[in-house]
Amino acid sequence: MSVQKAKQMRKTLKRLFTPCVLLLVLCGTSVSAEETRIMLRVKAVDSKFVGSSVGNVRAVVEDVETGEILDKGWITGGTGDTKRLMETPLQRGQALADDNTAGYLARLELAEPRLLRFKIFGPYGQRQSLQEASVTSWVVPGKHITGDGIVIHLPGFIVRGGISAPEKGQAKLEAEVTMMCGCPISKGGLWDADKYEVKALLKRDGNAVGEYPLAFTGEVNHFAAQVPARDKGDYEAVIYAYDPGTGNTGVDRVVFGAK
Repeated sequence: MSVQKAKQMRKTLKRLFTPCVLLLVLCGTSVSAEETRIMLRVKAVDSKFVGSSVGNVRAVVEDVETGEILDKGWITGGTGDTKRLMETPLQRGQALADDNTAGYLARLELAEPRLLRFKIFGPYGQRQSLQEASVTSWVVPGKHITGDGIVIHLPGFIVRGGISAPEKGQAKLEAEVTMMCGCPISKGGLWDADKYEVKALLKRDGNAVGEYPLAFTGEVNHFAAQVPARDKGDYEAVIYAYDPGTGNTGVDRVVFGAK
């Protein structure tokens, strides 16, 4: 065979061989996406799970590096078993949640391990107490995280303030206070009203007037106080609930005028 013919044959083989090799490489390295299930739950600090009783919680799953949203939905369901969560010493490996406990099952299509951010916003039924929390975790395709799943802890109280029209130089300030799960506060109860500090920071026309403790009224979740309103002006009361034991804090504001 002549040198010229040999060169032409090598060029022909190269043209035929290169696409075939490329096709084999692509087929050999391609990885199909695999469904991966992740259970998301929100647990209030020093209380139970957060779900439908306080208006549900929004959940978003996103890629940490790219910001791509992979799934989103609502955490719905019950607060969980009180005895298991609050009254029985927790054993290592013991499940916290049951079939009725609030959660959202995210379904992700993953082709490779990814570092994901799990974000929650809630509770939507109490907008004055709306908060955001998040956690990141590596997730591997096909390696489900179910059962209790990924539990995000949400601190705080739900505080809902109210005010009566001023009479005889005073106004009655009220606050409904619950745990973030909506769990009840009562005297001597599982969430004991005597352990929490509920107070109003009062301003008139932007200037501080004083601090006034709200006493537990005996009605579940209910605190109240009389505050001065004898001077004309626009009043604002910032009401907070605080647990010295955990640092849990919740806030609401009410405004009123005195003529």
